[in-house]
Amino acid sequence: MSDHVVVAEIGLTKNKYGAEIRTSEPVPLDQARAFAPAAARGGNPAFVLAAKSAQVLRTGGDDRYLVVEVHRLSPDSLTRLSLAEVVDNT
Repeated sequence: MSDHVVVAEIGLTKNKYGAEIRTSEPVPLDQARAFAPAAARGGNPAFVLAAKSAQVLRTGGDDRYLVVEVHRLSPDSLTRLSLAEVVDNT
């Protein structure tokens, strides 16, 4: 069984570069699938600091989440969390 990591792209914007990229420790898939939505909801502020009035959207099945500020049709920035399989650990 392979390990997976949660990749967080923090501060994605439509007009400039510079998002911060973080990865979790490699864990089994079921743990990564539990960690990602919990982190998106602010359950792990050391990994991703969620906005107080954020809305979490699941996109692309069970493995990708967007965190957006509520009541903003065009937010200044987004945070995307994705699961990725570790295929080489050298």
